[in-house]
Amino acid sequence: MLNQKISLPIDPYIDAILKKIQDFSTILIKASPGSGKTTRLPWAIANSLAGKVLVLEPRRLAAKLAAERIASEEKLKIGSEVGYHFRFENQTSQESKLIFYTEGTFLKKLLHDPRLDGVSVVILDEFHERHLETDMALAYLLEIQSQRPDLKLVLMSATLDTELLARFKNSTVVEIEAPHFPVETFYLPNRPSILNQSLELKIRDALEKIPSDHDVLIFLPGMREILKIESYLGDRLGDIFILHSEVSKDQQEAALRPHPRRKIILSTNIAESSVTIPGIKAVIDTGIQREAHYSPWNGLKFIQDSAVTKSSAIQRAGRAGRVAPGVCHRLYSLQDFESRENFTIPEIMKADLTDVYFLTRQFSSTPHWMTAPPKERWDKAENLCYLMGLIDQEINITSLGKGLTQYPLDLRLSRVLSAGEKLKKEEKKKLLNFICNELENDPSGRLYQRLSSYTEKEGLEADWEKALVAGFIDQVAKYRPKQNDLIHYSGKNVKLHSSLGTLSEGYYLILDITQRQEAIKIVPIEEEWLFDHNPFPFDDEELIVVDPTFAIKSLTKLGSIVLDEKTLPLNWEHLAPTQKEKVTQLGQKVFEKNLEQFKNSETYHRFYFWQKLNQKDEFPSPKLADYLEFNGAMNWEGLENFFNTIFLDNELNAKLPRVIHLGGKKELKIHYPYNQDPFLEAPIQDFYGLKETPKIADNKVALTLKLIGPHKRPLQVTKDLASFWNKTYLEMLKEFKRDYPRHHWPDDPKSAKPILLKRQLPET
Repeated sequence: MLNQKISLPIDPYIDAILKKIQDFSTILIKASPGSGKTTRLPWAIANSLAGKVLVLEPRRLAAKLAAERIASEEKLKIGSEVGYHFRFENQTSQESKLIFYTEGTFLKKLLHDPRLDGVSVVILDEFHERHLETDMALAYLLEIQSQRPDLKLVLMSATLDTELLARFKNSTVVEIEAPHFPVETFYLPNRPSILNQSLELKIRDALEKIPSDHDVLIFLPGMREILKIESYLGDRLGDIFILHSEVSKDQQEAALRPHPRRKIILSTNIAESSVTIPGIKAVIDTGIQREAHYSPWNGLKFIQDSAVTKSSAIQRAGRAGRVAPGVCHRLYSLQDFESRENFTIPEIMKADLTDVYFLTRQFSSTPHWMTAPPKERWDKAENLCYLMGLIDQEINITSLGKGLTQYPLDLRLSRVLSAGEKLKKEEKKKLLNFICNELENDPSGRLYQRLSSYTEKEGLEADWEKALVAGFIDQVAKYRPKQNDLIHYSGKNVKLHSSLGTLSEGYYLILDITQRQEAIKIVPIEEEWLFDHNPFPFDDEELIVVDPTFAIKSLTKLGSIVLDEKTLPLNWEHLAPTQKEKVTQLGQKVFEKNLEQFKNSETYHRFYFWQKLNQKDEFPSPKLADYLEFNGAMNWEGLENFFNTIFLDNELNAKLPRVIHLGGKKELKIHYPYNQDPFLEAPIQDFYGLKETPKIADNKVALTLKLIGPHKRPLQVTKDLASFWNKTYLEMLKEFKRDYPRHHWPDDPKSAKPILLKRQLPET
């Protein structure tokens, strides 16, 4: 046993902290790693007060090691006066006055003991990590404290943001700086050839640069890497010890004891903030941690590697400077370090909130959030709880929801197990195997063993997959053979991973996707199972459409998946007032869009010119109601006629004709460009025989004439045709005849016939 009790930096502060606990409601303690805050202070508080002291830790091993260290130093039996309690392991008793909990287990305790009667102090250790359970535990502790002023809170961390002080009433801060020695930090060169080397090779190279008398702490992502490095190193460079929750108690204690030969401790980020490991003078930091993330598809936790923050990297390095000057080898570049986040983002800002939401519904009070959950995901969590039948429409917890507390799983999977209670034994085993192996990552089989009693009761129903629908109703997707993709409940189109091949037409549950947003884990389900789900998951929806025609679409939907669709014509007289309002709102937008298109037409431009000619600044403003009254039916077929009726009248047609006759059968279109004078455009020969410029609007407006030459460009643009014939034409006549000899160029165009080529002239 570890029974040596040495002096720690926090010892001189303990009496002052105990006094502050008497005077203040909340104490924030900022203490550097190695100060002894996790072991010395909780025991001192427990010995000074009558009630129990609870310590909340973010990880199981941290809770266990801290409790065992205290028991060892105080020569106590674990589980007596000091103990720990977390999922699958409870080492406490009636006489326990100091208990270490994981935050999740503590929240479940609150459900059965909402006032924490008999508890004097609750300590939140490593508060800076801001796990979802951390924030929720604090939120309810603050609520309890408002009802029980005698309950004291202590928040501890090595990197505590003391600005939080302003959020607490009657609080104080204690800063404890443990003596530490300088740590020299080394980085890998920012070269791919080195950065892309195997982890084993990078660790070996770092170890060879560290003095052989230095005990080394190596931070690795998880047990898989720990075993791999243990096998690779052997005992060539030192004796290997493992610090992880999956190894035995004796192995954990061996890692913490002094050792005659060089010690190489392989650990996850548990060593970053757990009890002090004596003798460490060197740290090798991979810069990676394996932490829980939340799938945006199924809401379940999954484990993923991510880069540690700067504050975590600094804490890791600090482990090398506890007893003497040390070294830290970071297996990444300085540029990588400088690009990392400074602190951990509170998990509540990025996690799936379904379990948290449901837990809040089980409490009678509203939590005092340090960081409020994002509203969109909070509302989504509420909706999912309703879809799973855990709350009713008044958001009260149903009897089904109350029964889920018996299952030691996330909310979705608890709902699945509840639905599977009616299955036959063999089907239950299949369901349990799928949950443990495919969704919960239970390689050790501890979860399956814990739930083994679930399979004992015989049911009647088959098809274990049906039970999955109960917890994943919002993950239903419909396969589209032509597109070879899935239409998800949310309305998104999800591509299939190549490993799935081509599916049969029907419905599936999407339980996992790749980073490229491709479905990788799916389970086929029967459509009839959806109809058996309670609450009934289908919605009937009526959509009013006005483009390309007026109609009502009647839809039967599962989420955003359309199962059935009918289209019926609109009848204005039969519409409800709200429907008429909707038709008017939607239809007016389509009407205005068509009106804008009409205003780009020459028909409207002619009208615009007429208004300006008559010095009128007011223009008609037609509405959808005017059109429907004009047309007599709810369609767009008469829209152009309506616009023509509104913007054109007989007087306009008479005064501003669309064409003009030049004599005989010849007529030319009159162009009315927007905000410009109207014009005629034709070959110059078409104007032979005209003595004056044609006019419109009761001879008030002379048309602009664009006289096009053989080269297809205007020879002249004029409003004074007579002047052009009498002067400019005669000046250019010689050139016309020379450059275009085949064309007809009369000496007197005012009296000539409108003929283009010489060969068309009548014989003399």
